[in-house]
Amino acid sequence: MRVFLHLAVLLCLACSAQAQEALTFGAPVTRNIAGGETHSYTFAANAGDLVTGPAVFRQLDGVVQFLDHAGNRIPGVRVRQWFVGASSRRVGLVAPVAGTYLVRVVASGAGQGAYTLTLERVGVAARMDGVSVSPKDVNTSERIRQLARDVQQRNRDAVDQFWRERAGDGPLVEPIPDNDREQLVTFVWREAFETHNVLVSWELSAVREDDYYMNRLPNTHVWYKTIKVHRGARFTYSLVPNHRSADWLFTATLDPLNPRVSQDDPSSLVDQNSVLELPGAPDESWFRRTPVRRGAVEPKKFKSEALKNERDMWIYTPPGYAATAGPYPLLVLFDGETYIRPEFNKALLTLDNLIANGLIRPVVVCFINSVNRAVDQGLVGAGVYGDAIVRELLPQLRSAYALSMNPRDNMIGGFSQGGLGASLIALRHSDVFGNVLSQSGNFRARTAGSAEPSSIARLYLDAPRQPVRFYIETGLYELAPPAGSLPMHELALDYGITVGNRHFRDVLVAKGYDVTYRETAGAHEWVHWRATLADGLITLLRPSQ
Repeated sequence: MRVFLHLAVLLCLACSAQAQEALTFGAPVTRNIAGGETHSYTFAANAGDLVTGPAVFRQLDGVVQFLDHAGNRIPGVRVRQWFVGASSRRVGLVAPVAGTYLVRVVASGAGQGAYTLTLERVGVAARMDGVSVSPKDVNTSERIRQLARDVQQRNRDAVDQFWRERAGDGPLVEPIPDNDREQLVTFVWREAFETHNVLVSWELSAVREDDYYMNRLPNTHVWYKTIKVHRGARFTYSLVPNHRSADWLFTATLDPLNPRVSQDDPSSLVDQNSVLELPGAPDESWFRRTPVRRGAVEPKKFKSEALKNERDMWIYTPPGYAATAGPYPLLVLFDGETYIRPEFNKALLTLDNLIANGLIRPVVVCFINSVNRAVDQGLVGAGVYGDAIVRELLPQLRSAYALSMNPRDNMIGGFSQGGLGASLIALRHSDVFGNVLSQSGNFRARTAGSAEPSSIARLYLDAPRQPVRFYIETGLYELAPPAGSLPMHELALDYGITVGNRHFRDVLVAKGYDVTYRETAGAHEWVHWRATLADGLITLLRPSQ
C-alpha cells in the first residue's frame, strides 16, 4: 500500500496547489480535499521551536509535508513527510532556524474526502521543563582534550578552527592505542539554539539512552560524545538536541557535518538518517554499479487457500532469461517489497551486477510479501506458511518459469524474522529447499509456551540432520535488551540477536551442517543488509555449484 501511496505523492507534487494560507497555531484546520489535490499553509517559528499536532484524513489517505518557505526540503530534517490515514497521527518538526515554513497536505487516491490538521508551537524552555539527564564520559577523544586545553588557554580561534576541521567529515575517528579491533568515534553537535541535552540516537541507544547523551565542552557551544566502535562499522544515526522520548520523531536531525546519508536520492521522500562508515565496511559496489544488462521484474499475486489470504509478490528473471535455457535456480525471499524498493535494499541491482560479472548463476527470484510477519515467519505459524509455499506457491511458479527441481538449486531466505522463518521451512521441507540465506535472523525467538530463547536451535538439535546449506550473517550492533552492567557495545554481543545467531551457528556446526557464517560491524537495518546480500548470493549461487 505504501508503495502506491509513495508514487501518488510524487505525482501530486506536480499538481496545482491552492494559494498558501497562514496557519493559526491551536486552531484546527478542516478542509474538503480531492485525490490529487495539494493544500499549503505557512507558519513562523523560532529556532528550536517544536511545531506539532494531530492530522487525520477521512475517506482518503494522504501525507503531511514540512518544507522551507520556498517549498524545498529543510536541511537537516530527518522526516519531511508523514503518511496519514483514517486514524489520527501526530506530525511535526523542530525549526532549525527562525523563519517562515510551509506545511503541505497532499491527498492520494481518487474521490473526495476531508482532513483536519491542528498544530501547536512549543518553545525549548517550556518543552524541556523538568527534563534532566546525566551524561557519562567513559571514553575521551584526544582531539576534544586538546580543544578543551586550547579553550582554557583562551585561544579565541580554537573552536572555530575545530568546526572548520569537521565540516564535511562527520564524526571524529581516532585510533585506540594497543587495540586493533576498535576505534574511538566522537559525534559532535554545534549548538545553534537553546540546548539542554543532545542524544546520539542509533540502534543501541534505543534500549539504554543514558549511555549516549553528549557532554558540553565548558564555555563553548561544542557538544560531544565518544564511543568505541568496531573497525569496518557502517550504521545509521541521528542527533537529537533537546531530547525527550515523546518528541523523538520530530526532534531527531541529520548530522550537519556528515554528507553521508542513508538515501542516495536527495529527492527521496523516505526518512533520512546519517551514516557512520569506517574503512573496511562491507563492499557496497554491487548495488552502486550500473548493470550492463537488467533483469525483468513482474508483479504478481499469490492467493493461498491454506492461508486464506492474498499477497503481493514480484518475480525477477535474469537478463536473457529463456525457458529453453533452464532449468534455473530459485530463490524465495520474504518481505519482498522491502528487498526490491530502491530506497532500501537495492537487491535488483545486486543481482544484475553479480550475474553480469559471472559471480553467481542466473537465478529466478520470488520476492514475496508477508501479511503478518509473526504468523508467516514466526515459530508458531511458519509450519502452515511453509506448507502453503511448497504446495501452492511453487506449483504456480513452476508452471510459469523453467525452474530446477533439485533442492540444491533452491534457496529460501530473508532478514530478521524472515531468516528465522526460512530456517524453519527448510527444516520441514529440505526435499524442496536445500539452502537458507539468513540476514540478522531472529534466532532468539521462543516457541509458544517456552521460556527458552533460541527455540529454533533446539528444534534443529533434536531433529535428524537435513541436507541443507546455510549462509548466516549478523551485525555486531543488533538489538539488545536493557539489561546487565556491561558497556552497551559489549551487551549487544551477550544478550542480543548476535548471540542468537552464534548459538544457532554452533548447533548447526555440531550437527554437521554446511554453514557459512559472517559477522560485520552493522546494526539491524538496511544499510547493513543491502551490502551483505551480495556475499550471501555469491556463497550459495557460485557458478561451479
